[in-house]
Amino acid sequence: MKRRFSHPDAVDDADEREIRFPPASGGGEVAGIMQRPETRPSAGIVVTHGRSGNLRNPLVYRIASAAAESGVAALRMNFRYTDEKGKASRDLSREEDELRGAVRFLMGELGGGRIVVAGTSMGARVCARASSDPGVTGMIALGYPLHPMFKPEVRSPPEWPMIVKPALFVQGDQDPFCNLARLREELPRLSAPHDLVVIPDAGH
Repeated sequence: MKRRFSHPDAVDDADEREIRFPPASGGGEVAGIMQRPETRPSAGIVVTHGRSGNLRNPLVYRIASAAAESGVAALRMNFRYTDEKGKASRDLSREEDELRGAVRFLMGELGGGRIVVAGTSMGARVCARASSDPGVTGMIALGYPLHPMFKPEVRSPPEWPMIVKPALFVQGDQDPFCNLARLREELPRLSAPHDLVVIPDAGH
């Protein structure tokens, strides 16, 4: 179904299509919104939300809209627990399965091509888990939660070894969940190419 959605942060309304697709393992439905550029897409991006957010989060919306305006097909998705009024799975494996399902759906829409996954906060951890998917070209982490709040001494971020594709980290320098010194210490451990963009005076 194709509808026009109004968003408080939007300059103009954009044509968006509500979609449903199965997780990679099958069974159940995941809700999403497709935003296609006016011209043939050059690539695709799946944008995911944080633990307490959803696909209508302003940052998620802005990332997807900017991508569509740049010629990239953008899929915003809800992890199913948000629609079920529940909680994320403990190890994020369920959310990873849903993200991989979104990648497969977008590959079908585009007929192949490059697909990047992007996530805010917890969504970035899910992107890290799913980066090994054959359909994923790279990942974007928007506010990666490297450690518990104000506890940079906690080591060994669980999803770090799972990042196997090129990664871009966009990080606020005042984020209580990601001490910049700690992040710069961890980045060389990644086997894939990576880059860091720091946003001054920005939190999580």
